[in-house]
Amino acid sequence: GWHVETLGDDLVWIKPDQEGRLRAMNPEAGIFGVVPGTSMQSNPNAMQTISRNTIFTNVGITKQGDAWWEGISETVPPNLTNWLGESHIHNSETRVAHPNARFCAPLSQCPSLASEWNALDGVPLDAIIVGG
Repeated sequence: GWHVETLGDDLVWIKPDQEGRLRAMNPEAGIFGVVPGTSMQSNPNAMQTISRNTIFTNVGITKQGDAWWEGISETVPPNLTNWLGESHIHNSETRVAHPNARFCAPLSQCPSLASEWNALDGVPLDAIIVGG
């Protein structure tokens, strides 16, 4: 079987080592992505990654000060402030979060991160998975 690990969210530098084996390293220290539709059901690794030390942009804010967006839960909490800084009208067609709302978090918080992700000689590659 295969064991899949994360090395980055969008780019890595790849080059062969002295034996010709491909190795990859991520020149970035962060991970970012679009949050609408992201939940524990759709992407638990992303949700664990953004559970702390995270910057959110264009999301709604709950009364408790937490980030909220469409798709994170089945119910819309009361007393939300939308991404425009306005009080959200419950059951309205107005979105709480912008469709392109984002997160940015330290890569080291990703639970599927390769243990040697920060090695100077890179991570040996057996396969490359591209998604989008």
